[in-house]
Amino acid sequence: MSLDILPPTDDWIFKLLFGDERNKSMLISLLKSFVELPQEEYEIIYLDTHLKPESEEDKLGIVDIKVKTKTGKIIDIEIQVNPVKNIGKRLSFYKSKLIVEQIGKSELYNKIQRVICVCILSYELFPGAKEYLNDFMFYNPRNGLIFADIPEEIYTLELSKVPAQNDGSAVWEWLQFLRSKQREDFEMVAEKNTEIRKAVDTLYELSADEKVRTEYEMRQKAWRDRASQFEGYYQEGIEKGIEKERQYIFELINQGLSIDDIKQRL
Repeated sequence: MSLDILPPTDDWIFKLLFGDERNKSMLISLLKSFVELPQEEYEIIYLDTHLKPESEEDKLGIVDIKVKTKTGKIIDIEIQVNPVKNIGKRLSFYKSKLIVEQIGKSELYNKIQRVICVCILSYELFPGAKEYLNDFMFYNPRNGLIFADIPEEIYTLELSKVPAQNDGSAVWEWLQFLRSKQREDFEMVAEKNTEIRKAVDTLYELSADEKVRTEYEMRQKAWRDRASQFEGYYQEGIEKGIEKERQYIFELINQGLSIDDIKQRL
């Protein structure tokens, strides 16, 4: 009996696919399909995904995948399956930390390179908007003037809005790969793209790896256990009149915090 194919939208599986040096060409192909950078920029280097705290009291942060381009631009790639509160504020926090950690004391501002945050979501972020790919920069809404010297940019990709039929965009095939669940869907999207073919084959290998599957199932169980435990806290919270804590608790769960860490924040 064939095993179920692990979901590429799971954050851990996504990191195994695209955060591995051996699969760098896959990540480059994905980024090239929608991030507007010169061809020569795509000589990328993987970086530590921990965000550097400025002091012991600083909030810690861990991004999914973090790379540097040839000229030093920083790209952060995030995958988000479950809806979370304050996703915009979280992206802003990551983006700000990635800017601050580039420069030390007495260094000039011209050392700061552009930071590009990419957020791929399995749910609808902007209800009512048809576009599944959006590119956000600082601009004047009165005349459309872009403040290009501000080194910040955010791309959002909403998988739930991707059409079933190819719309001719370069990124469509990659998003169809991420959305796929059945082998026939993966095979169809891999037909004409060699890098997606590599991604599909790598995903098959991961899905057949007993250690990877066991780790994936343990992570899923741990998430369900945390969610169940904190659902109990939520019920207790309702009785105490603190229902607003629920969304905050589940956001901490989605960030992968331990029960002890979450208790300390409540």
